[in-house]
Amino acid sequence: MNKTIRSLCCMLALAAVAGCSGMQTVTRGPVAPQERVILTRDLKQLYKEAANRSGEVEALDGYADLFLRTPKRTSKAYCTVQLQKSGNARLIVTAGILGWPVADMLIRPDSLFVHDMLNNRMFVGRNNGRNLEKILGVQAGFGQLTETLFGVPGMPEPESAIESVRQGAGKVSFTVRSAGGRKVLLIDEVSKSLEGMTLLDKAGRRTVEFRFADFEMKPAGTVQVRVPREIDMDLYRQDETDSSQSLRVVYDERVINPQGLTISFRRPSKAKVVNLDEVERMPWL
Repeated sequence: MNKTIRSLCCMLALAAVAGCSGMQTVTRGPVAPQERVILTRDLKQLYKEAANRSGEVEALDGYADLFLRTPKRTSKAYCTVQLQKSGNARLIVTAGILGWPVADMLIRPDSLFVHDMLNNRMFVGRNNGRNLEKILGVQAGFGQLTETLFGVPGMPEPESAIESVRQGAGKVSFTVRSAGGRKVLLIDEVSKSLEGMTLLDKAGRRTVEFRFADFEMKPAGTVQVRVPREIDMDLYRQDETDSSQSLRVVYDERVINPQGLTISFRRPSKAKVVNLDEVERMPWL
């Protein structure tokens, strides 16, 4: 009898996570300006202020809906999100009206630990795009994932890396040289917030596109920071015009730079240990 009840609960939890009834339309950001302009002192200052704002968020603790879209499936999950910049991330996936936890994930820059609570299995593996796709549905890098969850990506490139500027309708688009190719950064002139970022490879092909929307002011210690509530990440394969994978994050609530945030993860003692490299996908996707 207990086994039957447990199986029924697992089936309900999986259905709640995998169901696509809660899917939302991907946010479309503002149209990038087309008029090319000279890089003036004021535009350099705008770039500098936006870059400084990108460093204001160092940690995050909150709750968010995650929406996944690929050519083969769509799904939604509700998660507890804990992040530390240049550190670890933890996601606790819940399902159903009662909010049953179904997966607890510790994401480190070099490794992944995932407790499948439905089947009491512990998946351990390397942190790479293939394994991140298995647990979250998107084949992103660690930096791309954390920038999506933070909603405030870093802008480490100096002003000397700016190659061209376009301006119009209150927006400024900067194309800058980066380690992997180029970045196109879309900044709002009034708020000085980064509203979009496109990554291009060395051949000029679009690989990743971020959009940030529904900004709100949140306390961060003694200051207020302007952060997006909705974040979209689209991944593109070579020579494709449509995204192959999309991840959308919509925050319900969060605390920015919480004092004393410790990301702790307890490995279950009796769970079966499984090599993540040897599995195809997780049961909650």
